[in-house]
Amino acid sequence: MRELLINFYKQLKESVLITLDFNTENKENLYKINSNYKVIEKNINAKLSGYSLNNTIIYKKNNNIIIEEINENNKDYIKEKIELAFENNTLYGVPTYFTDSTKQIDKALFLDRDGVINKDTGYIDSIDRIILIEDFFDVVRKANKKGYKVIVTTNQSGISYGYYSEETLNDIHNFIKEEYRKRNCIIDDFYYCPYHIKGNIDKYKLETVLRKPDAGMHLLASKKYNIDLSKSIMIGDRDSDIIQIPFLKTYLIQTENYEIENKKNIINNIKEIYNYL
Repeated sequence: MRELLINFYKQLKESVLITLDFNTENKENLYKINSNYKVIEKNINAKLSGYSLNNTIIYKKNNNIIIEEINENNKDYIKEKIELAFENNTLYGVPTYFTDSTKQIDKALFLDRDGVINKDTGYIDSIDRIILIEDFFDVVRKANKKGYKVIVTTNQSGISYGYYSEETLNDIHNFIKEEYRKRNCIIDDFYYCPYHIKGNIDKYKLETVLRKPDAGMHLLASKKYNIDLSKSIMIGDRDSDIIQIPFLKTYLIQTENYEIENKKNIINNIKEIYNYL
């Protein structure tokens, strides 16, 4: 991961690069990044609305690239460096998970839900509206055999609009998981974001980095399963499925519901996924 971070840093001009973390207890001194990974806000105090500082910073000193872990001895110096870089508009941040080498390290096949494993029929508010896409049973089965954790990550703003509840959503996901199990293929977990800043329910009316393309769901899953993101894959059907983790390979399936702008990420046939597993 250190090498990947340094290679990413080399693409930037004179700058400071920090690694970013996410957990559901993030409450203060949070950071927000734009699509180019530039830090555009800091010291955010709204829970779930930003990333926390991870333990690594990269910067250039005397034309040498320095990668440094943040600790008690250097934290004040690092804080000043981060503040100055932000003021100079040269602070960048990368959502990152560092695997625990003392445990089994896994890789993941991350899948979007609507438009990928089931047909996108709008806001799906009941099990009887789920139409599973047959080709993905084989994809998941192949991923299982190749040792991937299969994890669905899905934006579900319908909850914030009051179209259905989290309980209903969990029933739907349990149904999907069971249908896959019946076909001898395993979906290991589901992560969903119920929030949207334009929602109708105050509890869910929130701008959050859980929502794709932000990386909150993927960082949570990576910590739970000790996932090496650089060896993992994301499959989606729209540009918002290109997660803001530069080490995570992403492929998009063109459907009739959404016109993909990032053409370089498109795969023309679901069976192409087999080539990347």
